[in-house]
Amino acid sequence: MTYVIDEIENRVPRTLFYGIDTIVVGEFEDFVEKNTNAKYENGSIIVSNQQDDEDDLIDDIVHETAHAVEESDPGFLYSDGKIEVEFLGKRKRLFHLLKQEFSGKMNMWAKQFLNPEYSAQFDRYLYEVLGYPLLTSLSMGLFVSPYAITSLREYFSTGFEEYFLKDQNYLKNMSPAIYNKIEGLLEDENR
Repeated sequence: MTYVIDEIENRVPRTLFYGIDTIVVGEFEDFVEKNTNAKYENGSIIVSNQQDDEDDLIDDIVHETAHAVEESDPGFLYSDGKIEVEFLGKRKRLFHLLKQEFSGKMNMWAKQFLNPEYSAQFDRYLYEVLGYPLLTSLSMGLFVSPYAITSLREYFSTGFEEYFLKDQNYLKNMSPAIYNKIEGLLEDENR
């Protein structure tokens, strides 16, 4: 666990943890029921102890840190609409790609592709019906990962992960609105 904490502290500035009081790692029934392994709730990051490796645990904690940042400062992130416009534009392009792939059989999902909010039904459709392998191939150049397609909040959180754990230049080119907001957060924190 020391490696995990050290790695996170080396990559993510402490100032971005202002909404987090505790990190709890354990075995939780609702994670099994919902097929998830982490969440941010009431100032706590709660993470499953069932991880592929330490890097998987780091990904989950950084991802949930992004959700804490969202809850702490939603106005800064979303009030100008730039991230949402970028997200919905990408979703529209993906919808048209899927429509071509499935010969127009996507019309029943058209409204959902224009909804930035999380929908469990849409999440299941993406994950279980379409599948991440198909979404990965169709969304290359649009989203940093298939999970980013799920909702506006997941779009931001996967971008946050990309910024701090992977490739900032890739994020800057792929999702400039997220990149610019994270840069703005860091500038505000450094003043």
